[in-house]
Amino acid sequence: MPTLTVIYGTETKTVDVPSGTTIGAAVAQTGLPLEQPCAGRGTCGKCKVLAETGVAAPDSIEHRHLTPGELALDNRLACCARIETDARVVLSPIVVYSNKNFRNSLRYKQSEAPLGLAIDLGSTTAAAFLTMLDTGEVCAGAASLNQQTVYGADVISRLNAAMSGGETSERLHRLALASINQSVDALKLSPRVRSRIQRVTIVCNVAMHHLLARLPIDKLAVMPFEPHSSDSILNAAPLMDGIFAKGIQVTLPPLIGGFVGSDALACLAYFGFDQAPGPMAAIDLGTNGEVLVTDGKRILTTSTAAGPAFEGVNISCGSRAIDGAITKVRIEQEELVFETIANKPPIGLTGSGLLSLIQELRRVDVIDASGRISSSPSVLKELIGAGELRSRRVNLKPDGSLSLTQWDVRELQKAKGAIRAAIDILMKKLDLKPEDMQRVILTGSFGGQIDIDAALELGMLPPVRHEAVEMIANGAGLGAAMFLSDEGFALGESLARRAEPIDLDQNADFLHHYITAMALKP
Repeated sequence: MPTLTVIYGTETKTVDVPSGTTIGAAVAQTGLPLEQPCAGRGTCGKCKVLAETGVAAPDSIEHRHLTPGELALDNRLACCARIETDARVVLSPIVVYSNKNFRNSLRYKQSEAPLGLAIDLGSTTAAAFLTMLDTGEVCAGAASLNQQTVYGADVISRLNAAMSGGETSERLHRLALASINQSVDALKLSPRVRSRIQRVTIVCNVAMHHLLARLPIDKLAVMPFEPHSSDSILNAAPLMDGIFAKGIQVTLPPLIGGFVGSDALACLAYFGFDQAPGPMAAIDLGTNGEVLVTDGKRILTTSTAAGPAFEGVNISCGSRAIDGAITKVRIEQEELVFETIANKPPIGLTGSGLLSLIQELRRVDVIDASGRISSSPSVLKELIGAGELRSRRVNLKPDGSLSLTQWDVRELQKAKGAIRAAIDILMKKLDLKPEDMQRVILTGSFGGQIDIDAALELGMLPPVRHEAVEMIANGAGLGAAMFLSDEGFALGESLARRAEPIDLDQNADFLHHYITAMALKP
């Protein structure tokens, strides 16, 4: 049986696998991070690794996704390249740029007060927030990649993998633990500071919660998509496999129901839905979009599968938030001007960059309200070229190395249409009109950095007052920090009982709202 050696920075791991195993399947057994956004289907071409020895020749899928130069350098797709003999591969270090990374206060270093960790285990990233237990102050945050991405960018792919049997479900549990551990390590706490940690609370979406807690997923992965249990877990330490010191209290707050998890519950707590003075909404924008709406009395919640476009996945030139990733686009003097992370040369579009670009192209009629890339003359004709417009492709660079395709526009339309349909349905159930909304909060890694004008002009949000919209990046994590106290945890359990989950799959109006909301207009 061949041995695969996997090198990730200074870390090296080996695993024995049958001949013919893909690199991706083998790496999944090591616990090292590898992104396979399409769950290893060979459709995204983004799981590139450096294969040094022992791997079979490239297949047709790899020839389609990899350039001749990449193939010459032995770059391979982990989901396709198969191990023949003892092999060695190198993984590129994955750096997570996130608004969850911050230092807010050094007070935790200046006192001996007890500390807590609030963990937000998301589909894409795991984030840890260091909290003072005496005051509730969040002092620092850090994030790492959710290593379950080796089984796909979305939770449905991961649930399907867990349902496949064998050791996969347990492996997904351990990858969740490894992700939590990495996020805590990213805080770079000294042993003295770590020794003061007394409590940990972990919030997640429903799928992450079940995989972390080793709960059965037979009802969650198929219609009617019901959680096995929505109850809180007051003693989750036995599930942690020793990643936290003995004696630390670890809790998992309750789920709301359906696909609305404890991360959405944390948002309800942090944004004050229990004491809302009037109509308000919070939208956690990501691969799974949670929508929370209240009229000041009832609280309605739902989750919608927005898809991974907001994370830059399934986009032809999409990118995670790394150096050079485009975050905003504007048109100046017939030229596209990009804002990128670290002001580096543009390498691809983040979700916020995609939204901003489409809004700008819509403004100058390169894209019409239906989402169709126009073949008519454009203010950008010198850059784009009429031939490219006719092929339904917009070059972002004159050399064509970056481009926006008709497929990319449709992916954004589907994502924003799902979010808008969910908002409209909850508002309709509460008999609320856009002008009634006093606050509309956008949160999450994506929601905390998007262009509000673009979100309104493209119709991702209802036509609420611009001044009513605000962005707060870490609603789930900061709400999780509230759950570290007995009083805060009790508030969470109270809100879980009060919130009403709405199942969009059972809503007769959803398809109509969704199709209408795909239009790129307010």
